[in-house]
Amino acid sequence: MSAVAQKRFPASSSCDSTGSVPSESDRRESDVLRFIHITDTHLLDGADDTFHRINTKQSLQAVLDHCAAHYPDADFWLFTGDISQTGAKESYTQFESAIREYDVPVYCVPGNHDTPQLLQQVVPECPLDSIRVISLGRFSLVLISTWIKNEHHGIISRRCLTQLREHLQNGKDRLNVVVLHHPPVPVNSKWLDEIGLQNNTDFVQILDNHPGEVLVLFGHVHQSVDQQFNRLRFLSTPSTCHQFKPNAPVHLADPLPPAYRFVEMNTNGCINTRIHYIR
Repeated sequence: MSAVAQKRFPASSSCDSTGSVPSESDRRESDVLRFIHITDTHLLDGADDTFHRINTKQSLQAVLDHCAAHYPDADFWLFTGDISQTGAKESYTQFESAIREYDVPVYCVPGNHDTPQLLQQVVPECPLDSIRVISLGRFSLVLISTWIKNEHHGIISRRCLTQLREHLQNGKDRLNVVVLHHPPVPVNSKWLDEIGLQNNTDFVQILDNHPGEVLVLFGHVHQSVDQQFNRLRFLSTPSTCHQFKPNAPVHLADPLPPAYRFVEMNTNGCINTRIHYIR
């Protein structure tokens, strides 16, 4: 089961909607980026441990197998936090054992359940107290930590906000993909909005002052969100384990299965995206 969404940023060129998959050389010439968004895996310390009656290691493995089978030419896999449920070293051993089976670059940001220093030992580009910028041709992948010790909500430090502003000012000709764990926009669920990004106004204002298009990817909400404000597009992705019911004032489970998102974008501003639910 999958859900498809195709949009363009405002004032962008038209895009090819034939559905054909370009070759590696075509992708370099057309400046196309194709990647997988995975989030909220909530891995436990043992391979057989369960969370909300779900074996999160097995559900992640099923998602990764589907990704590898259907998108073997993806440029990278992007994990937006809560890799671990416990924050323990053993849970990151489970993560490492899952991703090392595939020859695909992996990037990530920490979530509120993570221990960022331990996650960085598995994925060195994981940001801590500075943003991490991955240059990908005409694109920039900007990784930002919103982690606060012993808190469920998130904050971007002043240092990282300054670094983000400087990066955008210095790369006006680049299409930026900005990545964080906590939602920087309301998702119309009171309980989730209360534990989102606390300084979201400062963050969005920096992005909105940038003259180019920006795609923002986040996790934390265990559901699909797709919002557009001016030249900014915000996407979240359902979890690889359990989901939260949308538009709910309190925490309610949604029976939808584990999922991930495929994203294809080009420098004309076209974004094709599809969510796959793994039954």
